[in-house]
Amino acid sequence: MSAASFAPHPRLYLGTEELDRLRAEPRTPFLKLAAWQIIADADRFVDMPPLTYARNVHNEHLIRARETQTRMLSLLARWVQTGEARFRDAALAHVEMMDAWEYWSWITWRRDDPDPNAIFDLSYGENSATLALAYDLLYDDLSENERATMVDIARRRALGPFVHHVDNDNPPSWYGGTNNWNAVCAGGAGVLALAMREDLPEARRALELAEGSMPAFVEEAERSDGGWSEGVGYWAYGMMYAFRYLTSHERATGSAHPLMRKRCMRETLRFPLDFSPAGIACGFGDSNSWRPAPFHYAAAERFALPDVMANLDGHLDRITQRLASGGAAPNPAEWLALHPGEAQPGSARASRPTVNLYRGLDWAKLEDSCAEPALHMTVRGGTSEVPHGHRDLLSFHCVVGEERLIENVGVGEYLDTTFSNRREELFEVGPASKNTLLVNGVGITVGSALDRTERVSVDGAEGVRMVATSAMGEMRDGPAATFCGRLVLLLPERAFLIVDQAILPRAGRIESRMFSSADVDAFTATALLKGHSERMRVAYACSVPALLTAATTAPTTPTQAPHTMLRWCTRAQQTRMAMATLLVPGRAAASVSIASDGKRLSVHVEGKGWRRDVALTQQLKPRRT
Repeated sequence: MSAASFAPHPRLYLGTEELDRLRAEPRTPFLKLAAWQIIADADRFVDMPPLTYARNVHNEHLIRARETQTRMLSLLARWVQTGEARFRDAALAHVEMMDAWEYWSWITWRRDDPDPNAIFDLSYGENSATLALAYDLLYDDLSENERATMVDIARRRALGPFVHHVDNDNPPSWYGGTNNWNAVCAGGAGVLALAMREDLPEARRALELAEGSMPAFVEEAERSDGGWSEGVGYWAYGMMYAFRYLTSHERATGSAHPLMRKRCMRETLRFPLDFSPAGIACGFGDSNSWRPAPFHYAAAERFALPDVMANLDGHLDRITQRLASGGAAPNPAEWLALHPGEAQPGSARASRPTVNLYRGLDWAKLEDSCAEPALHMTVRGGTSEVPHGHRDLLSFHCVVGEERLIENVGVGEYLDTTFSNRREELFEVGPASKNTLLVNGVGITVGSALDRTERVSVDGAEGVRMVATSAMGEMRDGPAATFCGRLVLLLPERAFLIVDQAILPRAGRIESRMFSSADVDAFTATALLKGHSERMRVAYACSVPALLTAATTAPTTPTQAPHTMLRWCTRAQQTRMAMATLLVPGRAAASVSIASDGKRLSVHVEGKGWRRDVALTQQLKPRRT
């Protein structure tokens, strides 16, 4: 496309309509908080106070880039709202500050290599986007010298290094990759190339290179039914830059981007909502965190998905309630610009399947929201051989109402071991910290995958069946198990039933682990989990003698609160063992029993006013009667 056919500035994802929203009177409680936040922040940032990002931590230069981008967005928003030169001048001063940084990258800082061409990493991608927004939104009010200065900075510090690293026979591993680095690096450079398309010769080649990298990122979502193997935290990070780039491309060129025509780009907007019930991240891997983001809402509006918008509005209501006692609204400038101003009615929320399995990813969500408190469980199938993955196959999270009562133990901070060849030694990465099965004291092997993950229906109960036989690997003189599997069912009586079966070639021991940050009362074969407002009764059973013990974790990060570990273990070594775990909301008594005749499994569960029998084969399949 010729430069002449590009849209005038502002041409990126914050265009004329978004700037009009910035100037409009905020109408929802959250947007009012965001508006107040921008005023307070911009008034502080005008004076260029020192940056407050954490020092001596993993990737501190990336944290610096994010703080600077937040400042830039606040200053630009107030410039748009007021036209006061002090905000414009402060924005340009922040650009000069960025250029004055000796190192843009934490990686090259550690190498003591200040050459701007030494790398193009996440910090470069984020800083590129910050430069792009400043150039695009200030363009009509910049002098020729100011434009030339910004173009020069972009050439030396951003697009020049991008082209230098990518435009050769050995591009960096993230180029054309399937993880967040692709979207952030290529997307950030691509947004800057769109902003400076006519003014910087490198921008044209940079745009071609960004276009060549982005399809692989989108194809990863396509392979996973819209899911994301890096988890909800990195979904939010990567997708933010992907959508920033793709929507900016559409604005600048005036035509729909081919990648935005793919169904997965619509479906992926529901993925973090499925795995963050009540706004509580229940995904898997390194960055298990999530909160609603402006780009998510804008993408839902772009695709006309009122159910996603209504869901996000519900999460914004929760944030507003938490901020009532103080605190800062997240991403205030982009929320004001990208939210239409009126919340979607609650009735717009679509009814989602009770059990939803993301094929290709093999993560599942089980949900019962028909009564209070709502019940949610997320289950981890698939493979552990993914970016930022843990050895957490077969594991799960459980939320009752708005409290997560059962959770995997997650990573508290990134250390120099986190992304090294000693990663697997970290407690929070391995199966010993997960709500999963251990065979002879160990869980799944490094780089393993489940043999099967599938939806099942058993006597009116819906759920997921997982087979992990090969994932358990080898032991002393052969395979660890001849069969190892887990069945997770959502019962119509509003309870979860987990059935585990292990058949071993030699006598051994199995253990079902579960972790909770709630208060825990443990008894002989039951436990009561006590959150701030919700309760959950846990009942255990085993086909051979077993015992329940409790322990306290010792987090790698000592400032991280420990969890209570519940261990349901066989008392002696056996070759054939079946376990059942019943999870029922509330404090009322509940019970479960399980029996095996060597060919069949019979499970009996009881709760307050109800009982149910579940008939299974030894492979945890529904038994034909």
